[in-house]
Amino acid sequence: MASVAEKEELPPTTKLELKLLVDQNSHRVVFAQAGKDVADFLLGLLGLPLSYVSRLIGKQLLSNSIPTLCSNIESLPDEYLIAPAVDRAALLNPNASSYSLTLLENKPKTSEAKKVMIYYDCSGSWYHPYLSEVSGTPCPSCRSPMASVRNVWQGNDEAGKATEQAAGGGYVKRSLSYMVMDDLAVVPVSTFSAIELFNKFQVKDVSSLYESVVEVGMEEGLELLKASLLSKTVLTDVFLPKFEGEVSIHRVELSADVSTTNV
Repeated sequence: MASVAEKEELPPTTKLELKLLVDQNSHRVVFAQAGKDVADFLLGLLGLPLSYVSRLIGKQLLSNSIPTLCSNIESLPDEYLIAPAVDRAALLNPNASSYSLTLLENKPKTSEAKKVMIYYDCSGSWYHPYLSEVSGTPCPSCRSPMASVRNVWQGNDEAGKATEQAAGGGYVKRSLSYMVMDDLAVVPVSTFSAIELFNKFQVKDVSSLYESVVEVGMEEGLELLKASLLSKTVLTDVFLPKFEGEVSIHRVELSADVSTTNV
């Protein structure tokens, strides 16, 4: 992301909270109830570059071909690359920007002041009308490093700033809560959605449902990231093993309007 002249540090991020609804008969998570912070974290996983993901969770933990590609660009002879140093840096160490990094890197949130944004243009002998957010990026026209600083003034967007603060940053709007499916799909909470899920997973015995509140910190965030690359039952794979003697679960008492007898 573009460099920013001013940054305001906010309090460090605490662990996020996720309420799981578990069906003991099928041994899986039916769905989870989450707030905006968890929804933003999960959606933010889409913004992580693949090479960054490989470095973040460890090459040895991935069974796909991304680690191979990373090793490949590391060992590829310089004579085969147009700008060896620049290209390797762009591919292996991308300037990752995602709300998810707040949790995955255990760093405090930052709010970027909308004032002077720093971009870079071509430093070659001819002018080319391109700007880059990262210094040293090869110019699309001549491949010269884009390293000449250009400052862009954003002005005083008080209305936009107020809207962003009201929304709390991230990606989704404020809401009471969201439903997170076992495959990490995020939807607004709805009684109708819950009933559909009970029907989908053939939940006939309400007494088999238990709820558990789990914390999602850096370790759990990394587990969710890894499981999202390998599985469609992510919540079940990550959290169900923790229930054996580690996590307290409680029987669910469903209200009259959320009943499997109506499905």
